[in-house]
Amino acid sequence: MDGPLTRVLAFLLCCGLLGTGVGGYQCITGHTFSVAAQHEKTAVGRVVGRSLEKGRRHSRFNPLSDEPINYHYVFSVNGVKMDDTDQVCATPLVPGACSNNGPVLVYYSYQPFPNSRLEDFKAASADAYRFGQPALAIGLPLFVLSIAALVVLSRPGKRKNGPDAGEGKGAGGTGDVPDVIHIVPGE
Repeated sequence: MDGPLTRVLAFLLCCGLLGTGVGGYQCITGHTFSVAAQHEKTAVGRVVGRSLEKGRRHSRFNPLSDEPINYHYVFSVNGVKMDDTDQVCATPLVPGACSNNGPVLVYYSYQPFPNSRLEDFKAASADAYRFGQPALAIGLPLFVLSIAALVVLSRPGKRKNGPDAGEGKGAGGTGDVPDVIHIVPGE
């Protein structure tokens, strides 16, 4: 099992594994956000800082640079102060609030686990599903089919044009009736 077909199948296997992994993660994230959207509440918070993260890629980027921005924000729920970070700041209450440490609308939910965002959970769910579903729909079949093809090609069974293609057939190697027929009386 050597050659270009094996390399192509190995490449498709890697692509399928990557697509399945990333798509599955995004779909799980989308589902988590959709559950949170059913239980979400809002609070007014304040952006207290922004940071650029080097070396990590996120789904949202600063339009002026290629580096992702994390918005650090604080808010209060029933007198309990909380803080969190998010890559998206889609809910400023005044113009420029995200970049000038201003007030923002914070969405939070305790279902399926405590979570908060500066974006509606429905929008976050839609964003995660928008990428996750096609990646999973392409990656999973690629993964399964390449595994199946590699298993079939690695089996040591007889192949049509293999080195032992003529074995087990008649004298002519055509698979017709053998040249000698033995008939045993009484059977």
